[in-house]
Amino acid sequence: MSSEILSEFMVLECSSTNDWTDKVNLLYTLQIGTDSKKAIQVFKRSQLQMDFKETENYYELGQYTDETRSELIPRLLIDKESLMASKYNAPDDKPVSCKRK
Repeated sequence: MSSEILSEFMVLECSSTNDWTDKVNLLYTLQIGTDSKKAIQVFKRSQLQMDFKETENYYELGQYTDETRSELIPRLLIDKESLMASKYNAPDDKPVSCKRK
């Protein structure tokens, strides 16, 4: 397999930590196609397909408003440096830590 193929696809495992027990709970896996600009959020029993946009500081996952793909409605933001994920417009939610698989 060539390195070009590997660079077009990124997998992140995202989990939270229980404050009382320090147990790590895998919440979902993100499969991101950096060239296709598509992402799949995989849960235990289902999956959700979203569009992917890379900005200077974030990976944004959401849905474009139309075929022109000019305006993305983000649902999930992932900080590129820390790989911390958060729901868009939900600052009170507990942050989720992601790591490259």
